[in-house]
Amino acid sequence: MKKFLLLGILMISVVSFSEILTGSFVSKIHQISGEVSLETTGKEITISNFTYDGNGKNVYLILTKDGDFKDMKVISKELKKGYVNETFTLKVNNLQKLIDEGYNTVSVYTKTNKSSFGDAVLSEAQ
Repeated sequence: MKKFLLLGILMISVVSFSEILTGSFVSKIHQISGEVSLETTGKEITISNFTYDGNGKNVYLILTKDGDFKDMKVISKELKKGYVNETFTLKVNNLQKLIDEGYNTVSVYTKTNKSSFGDAVLSEAQ
């Protein structure tokens, strides 16, 4: 009986609980807007109503810890065109691990100028 109880406790502790995180882009330049959402136990980030004028160079979507570019993780291909209210999904390996490590901001980032055009800070959905 003790073995079954111990096994049950172990199984409960291994099960992770999922949260929905969301955020809205705050534009700095290039008309960035849109909403970001993800499930913490999933492998995808959904960006909806995304707008970007396409006028930057060497631009990517990245994940950061509080907007610090030192340990950024690139999560998209280069954004080479403009977008108007488009929705797309990005597959991100180890997404749950990245969230657990403190990656909480999605940014539209230019590698050329090493700066962000707009950021969406993720928080628990209300």
